[in-house]
Amino acid sequence: MTVVFLNGRFINEDEAMISPFDRGFTFGEGVYEVCISVGGKIIDLEEHLARLDRSLNAAGITLPPERSLMPGLMHDLLERNGIKNGFIYIQVTPGKTVRNFIASPTERSTLLMSTGPTPLEESNAYKHGMRVQVIPDIRWGRRDIKTTMLMPQVMAKRAALDAGFDDVIFYDDLGITEGSSSNVFMVTNEGELVTRPVSHQILSGCTRNTVIELTEQNGMTVTERPITRDDLLQAKEIFLTSSTYLVVPVVELELDGKSKIYSCEKTKKIQNIYMEYLNK
Repeated sequence: MTVVFLNGRFINEDEAMISPFDRGFTFGEGVYEVCISVGGKIIDLEEHLARLDRSLNAAGITLPPERSLMPGLMHDLLERNGIKNGFIYIQVTPGKTVRNFIASPTERSTLLMSTGPTPLEESNAYKHGMRVQVIPDIRWGRRDIKTTMLMPQVMAKRAALDAGFDDVIFYDDLGITEGSSSNVFMVTNEGELVTRPVSHQILSGCTRNTVIELTEQNGMTVTERPITRDDLLQAKEIFLTSSTYLVVPVVELELDGKSKIYSCEKTKKIQNIYMEYLNK
């Protein structure tokens, strides 16, 4: 039986109960994090928890009382479920209140943590790349908050799959923003590595930030600047980064009725650099 951590207790998942009046359910008010474990080591743990704190603060959600204990609790949960290579999911909501847009303070924030296996570099996308559509970004304006309000991403992914693609890349008036659950990088024909700078319009991805650091350590130039749709069509390579994707090449892209096939020579090199980081 799989064990979860809910509001101070390790319990079997079929015994976990959350109030129907929890604001995460009634208003979609909540934030989350997903970390990966490699050989029992949680990758970029402090960075993920720091981002959780930033999201909670920006959303006005009180830190759960277990916040200072979370690193140990997370490792304990992985051990209880026998997972060395997998993921750990964290979700925090304001908790139970009478349904009202402006609610009175709750007794405590709801903290849920769960785990599961993940194939990491064995996934088909990691090995062979992804076919991606580029579509308008219909999400809200605070994409820097890792919120559980994911309906636009769900709708976009579903439509992409129905059309025979693996995922989407979003764009707004300023250019390319993100993938549905990932950050976007491109390699220009001159070999320059480019990604959009962090702002309210994109999430400051932990894997994104680590990839920037690692590539610069390995002598690659990384430029943070806006990326236009035309830039993507002119690019030599495109890849996506996230905790669950790791580093995944885009091998085909559809944009405004145009299609392009991409190489992934530099992306494969970055994949190897990142895997060395995970396994060190």
